Amino acid sequence: MADFITGIDIGTSSIKGVLISHRGKIPKLISFGSIVSPQPGMLSGLDADLEVEAKAIRNLVNAIAAPTPQVVIALPESKIFTRVVSDLPYLSDEELASAIKYAAEEFVPLPIDQVNLYWQVITRSKQHNMTEVFVVASPKNIVARYLKVLEMAKLQPLALETELIAAARALVGNNPYAPTTLIAQFGATSTDFAVVSKGLILSTRSIATGGSALTRSIAQYLNFEPKQAEEYKNVYGLLQDQLEGKIYQALKPMMDIVVSETQRMVQAFQTKNAQNPIKRIVLTGGGAKLPGLVIYLANSLGLEVQEADPWSFLEKSPNISPKMLSGGMHYTVAVGLALRGE
Repeated sequence: MADFITGIDIGTSSIKGVLISHRGKIPKLISFGSIVSPQPGMLSGLDADLEVEAKAIRNLVNAIAAPTPQVVIALPESKIFTRVVSDLPYLSDEELASAIKYAAEEFVPLPIDQVNLYWQVITRSKQHNMTEVFVVASPKNIVARYLKVLEMAKLQPLALETELIAAARALVGNNPYAPTTLIAQFGATSTDFAVVSKGLILSTRSIATGGSALTRSIAQYLNFEPKQAEEYKNVYGLLQDQLEGKIYQALKPMMDIVVSETQRMVQAFQTKNAQNPIKRIVLTGGGAKLPGLVIYLANSLGLEVQEADPWSFLEKSPNISPKMLSGGMHYTVAVGLALRGE
């Protein structure tokens, strides 16, 4: 493994970078930072827009003083396809490679030759003649766009992986004593879920409801400009006793969608895994800081809900004060990327 690994989370609204040293027994946080994402950024296919994005990424890498041009980046959940495939017989690795291609055709809405396939075996038993696999299909055109931006930024990819795999590594790792956890990642354009147990992702889901949709709800409900709506969302959120509950009322219909989808995912998992129920929900991503969100979800779902702390497994460089770590949830994916081995 490299002495230092830089994780870069290229988000819709911001780009986050984390530098971690792997020289000691415990990974050490050296530096981190974020910048506003240029628009339209990675959503654009135009070279001029991608050049602007590349320059921003390069500036961030320079700002956190990354010692090498090698980085690990994440592909957005909204652009890839994931599925836990559990109806396979017992298969060897060679047989599995062939079977995965056929299984992926059921959930990938693209020709299989247009995606890159990655998989991780969850369970394999000769006795029960079964194999369960977590499969990721990444469209080749999306991968090519991210690699192109890295080349423009004069950076070299150590690896590309999914946001949820990185988040799971940062928040749960391979801790065998961690309870089965539902990670809920609140991004600008989507909310992504992953059930994680003993370091393995057992289920995933993504919905197109994120922070931007909440901002639009407030803007429409109160006839605010987007900037003002964003400010009110960040200050008052789901607090019913603030501003006569007007922001709460504006956000509730969208939040009920999130709650409904979360309930559906929890129930589906519990039905299939009665002996390994979800014990807690961990919130991460920029939208997870919404005031009142933890209490709202705990009351609605009847489960323990907590904010993510991606710094908890790390030693910290002496120049990093506790106050600097207060926005940790924003950096969960970048931390997980920087924790990845080669």
